[in-house]
Amino acid sequence: MRVDQSNHRCESRWAFLWTLGSLLVLLAPFTARGEPPVPPVTSVSDNPRLPGKFIWADLVTYDLAAAREFYFSLFNWRFDEFGNYTVAYNEDRPICGMFHRKRAEGHPEATSRWFGYISVPNVKRAQRSVTEAGGRVLQEPRKVPGRGEQAVFADPEGALFGVMKSISGDPEDFLAANGDWIWIQLLANDAKKSSDFYRGVAGYEVVENKEPNRVSDFVLTSKGYARATVRMIPTANGNVKPSWLPFVRVPEIQSAVKRTEELRGTVLIHPKPELLKGKVAVIADPTGAALGIMEWEEGAVKGAR
Repeated sequence: MRVDQSNHRCESRWAFLWTLGSLLVLLAPFTARGEPPVPPVTSVSDNPRLPGKFIWADLVTYDLAAAREFYFSLFNWRFDEFGNYTVAYNEDRPICGMFHRKRAEGHPEATSRWFGYISVPNVKRAQRSVTEAGGRVLQEPRKVPGRGEQAVFADPEGALFGVMKSISGDPEDFLAANGDWIWIQLLANDAKKSSDFYRGVAGYEVVENKEPNRVSDFVLTSKGYARATVRMIPTANGNVKPSWLPFVRVPEIQSAVKRTEELRGTVLIHPKPELLKGKVAVIADPTGAALGIMEWEEGAVKGAR
């Protein structure tokens, strides 16, 4: 969004492999004969494409029922099923997908995970950029009925992300409503190298953040909009793995934190005055998937840089 408009616990190798294995069945429900097409990423047809914007998110979880109950109670999302794939809506807007993956027997440490999709003009070209820059292809490009073409990758540090060319165009740039995704941040071991990687994949302009008291090191921009930030993982925090962390807008941060705990979620980072004036927190749902929550106020995105 325009400036004027607007952790995880350490995973074992087995937990990481569980997540990668989950991604291999990501699109299976969409390609099975007789399965219905999924809804497009925007309910407004013929929108322009906005390369570099994160336009969709998926949750892979070992307990879909628990995840749905949590997000319904916390954000008031509603749900619809398309074969084995669940789509969540905020009011009438499709906002994300969810799918079940059985946790490997004997590996209770495996947790669920969110990952986002970046709009790109050419999915196969993005795949070539990923592989040439040392990333990995987890799901080959394929067409999804009703949605478009998409693929899933891991960057050189192992952070998961997808790319998509939507047949309906992309959701417009507007100030997120409560319950919408409002921001996303990459936690990286080497913020500069990671920023350069995504510049090659999605065509971002990378802006180094030199503001004092910043909570990110680089800003990824396209078409005059800040799309994401990249933050170096503090060396003292060895429990955090490279990953994308999406944020949902909430009406009041303290109430959302309290409600998270009531719903058996976990507060990983409590609101702090020095962190966006106490208007942001990081939580995990009852199945372990981490995400951020943010109470919006004027200048919050500038402060996130």
